[in-house]
Amino acid sequence: MPDIVFIVAGAILVALVFFDALATTLAVSSGAGPVTTGVLGAAWRVALRLHRQDKKGGLLTFSGPVMLIVTVLTWVALLWAGWTLLFYGSDAVETASKARPAGFGDVVYFAGFTIFTLGTGDFVASTPAWRIVMAAATFSGLFLITLAITYLLSVLSAVVARRVLAQQIHGLGDTPSEILKKGWTGDGFDSMFQQQLVSLSSSVAGSAEQHLAYPVLHYFHSSSRDLAAPVAIAHLDEALTVIETLETHQRPQPAAVDPLRSSIGRYLSTASSTTWAPKIGAPAPPEISEAIEAGIPVNDTAVRRAAEEHSERRTHLHRLVASDGWSWQGA
Repeated sequence: MPDIVFIVAGAILVALVFFDALATTLAVSSGAGPVTTGVLGAAWRVALRLHRQDKKGGLLTFSGPVMLIVTVLTWVALLWAGWTLLFYGSDAVETASKARPAGFGDVVYFAGFTIFTLGTGDFVASTPAWRIVMAAATFSGLFLITLAITYLLSVLSAVVARRVLAQQIHGLGDTPSEILKKGWTGDGFDSMFQQQLVSLSSSVAGSAEQHLAYPVLHYFHSSSRDLAAPVAIAHLDEALTVIETLETHQRPQPAAVDPLRSSIGRYLSTASSTTWAPKIGAPAPPEISEAIEAGIPVNDTAVRRAAEEHSERRTHLHRLVASDGWSWQGA
């Protein structure tokens, strides 16, 4: 006797899996689906708590690949469960010999080999109509697995690009002050420094869109601070905040700075919208003692004022750095 509760529950689960998978993998402007967002956020909070006890960062280094696999396995498990409930509630499965009705365990087995196309014939669909539905279930499994594999490869490519971006910024300096020192000529910033800022603008913008397309990207924690994109971007943005306090003729050209500031703003927007982050406030103003020693005409009062003006932006930076498992330490 068909059970409408099982049928409806199964149909909802199948629909939910595909909505979540398509939202996560193909809807590049909306971040992850609701199931993926919940699973990744909860898992990352647990990983961060364990990381605070571990202190070596080894756990977080492996969290990204594990969470990526967990995402795919969650889709597979929900799809399997959905088709199981749908077949079981509809009395759609029987033994090939019709010697006995199929029990719940038999239907779980039938749903599994149907969506994964194992091709065993111990159990069959009870009517021609259900054979058509079985073909649809097979297609749904093939489609989901193909989609997941494609997504895995795309995420790994984005992880490499993010590490490259962090390394590019690290090449400018390990701290905001060091970034300023390397570009300072004595009365302004050299042209090569400005060209690097222009180049970084497109790289940061690309990373921002990758965060939106692949929300799991943020959960790939680098074992080295030098390769941590949130930390590197925080360094860079803090340096740009200090640059704002200089006289106009001493700053890099607006054409070099403004697009980069905009790209970082976009990065903060997309990464913050797809990532769980602790509720913490803005960090202390940038440390500028090294910049002063290098002869750069900055002062604490102006820097503190600039930091206050960008308080909301710096709060987002602080949260992203912390959510990646790193302490601020002047960014």
